[in-house]
Amino acid sequence: MNTVVYSTLGPLAAQDQPSSPLLRQALVHATSQDWVAAYHVLQQAIEVPDDQRCARFMLWEVCQTLGYPDVGLANLRAVLQDNPVTTRSSAAPSRRVLVLAVPGDFQANLPLAALLGANDTELHTLWLSDPESVLAEPLSAFKGSPPPPFDCVFIAIAEDVRHHLALKAADCLAGYLAVPVINNGDRISAVSRAGVCELLRQLPDTIVPTQRLIGRPALTAGDLSFPVIIRPSTSHAGKNLARIETGEELCAYLEQVADEVFYVAPFVDYRSADGFWRKYRIIFVDGHPMPYHLAIHNDWAIWYYNARMDLDPWKRAEESRFVEAMASALPARAMNALHAVGETIGLHYFGADCGVMQDGRLVVFEIETGMIVHDWDPPEIYPYKRECARLIRGATEAMIDRLIAARTANPT
Repeated sequence: MNTVVYSTLGPLAAQDQPSSPLLRQALVHATSQDWVAAYHVLQQAIEVPDDQRCARFMLWEVCQTLGYPDVGLANLRAVLQDNPVTTRSSAAPSRRVLVLAVPGDFQANLPLAALLGANDTELHTLWLSDPESVLAEPLSAFKGSPPPPFDCVFIAIAEDVRHHLALKAADCLAGYLAVPVINNGDRISAVSRAGVCELLRQLPDTIVPTQRLIGRPALTAGDLSFPVIIRPSTSHAGKNLARIETGEELCAYLEQVADEVFYVAPFVDYRSADGFWRKYRIIFVDGHPMPYHLAIHNDWAIWYYNARMDLDPWKRAEESRFVEAMASALPARAMNALHAVGETIGLHYFGADCGVMQDGRLVVFEIETGMIVHDWDPPEIYPYKRECARLIRGATEAMIDRLIAARTANPT
């Protein structure tokens, strides 16, 4: 079975074109972000036997974009029934990477296809749908299909309490395959919100707000010191994140959110002297911190998408200074802390969302292996972003190539 699939995300010109007219039409709609039109074309394509597998993979992405993640996941699971491998091909690959992933939404795995270009990197993604079977028999992950050719394994599964068994299975399979491995499932599990506090709490010039996992009954017992930040234990990208000032606000929050277990952390006021909040995203490759973006907002609840950096030239000018010369843009205390974080986490590749206190100390909000890196932002608005993504890509490719070369030189 042909395992090649096509993504609706990112520029169309960067992809090999499918031969199917329906799939090409869907990609054109996706490029113009007409997701409804793409959805309707893909519904037609799944009725064509030769198009069905690719169409369902693309529907996995399109349905999430439209706000129907469960429908998207059902399409992905249908793709994986007969063959658990999907391939992003390359005409002239310099490296062939077997990506270990878990079926889920966009937050479930590091999107390596966005980071590593198709010009010279071939990606084969093996989706671990049944971790228990893989732990019992590693090669069962391929469901009887022959493994594709690959030079190394990249464990792309993001930390999540629901993924811990899959991460164990990924480590088991990676060890069995006896090739270079980028990232380690056990270490990924260790960078949970609570785990990061334990890993980093002794570092100088570093503030890591204590994250406690608390069940609903304990929350209602009233043993909290306000203000706190609260979110469900499986929440990502700010979903159901709130700042709680009083017991009454907590009761109102719990009435609206149905989850049973929550992360609770003390609120840290990391506002800059000008009254704005700044959140820095740093990508670490082989322990070395590299800038990716800066979000500036007048609210503590800040993500890149709600900071609306596109509306304010002064914000983009500051972001440009940050990504072009991070060591000059950040205080020395924060830079020293970033290097210590890179050494302590012990992963080949991960990202961090951070703030900086007015006294120069680093505030670490989250460590995550699934943070997307891409160069899709419009260059007329963000002329500095492609270079920063290119540098991260180059460092990642160099790291992968070093591991492959070292294994080739020392096969035992």
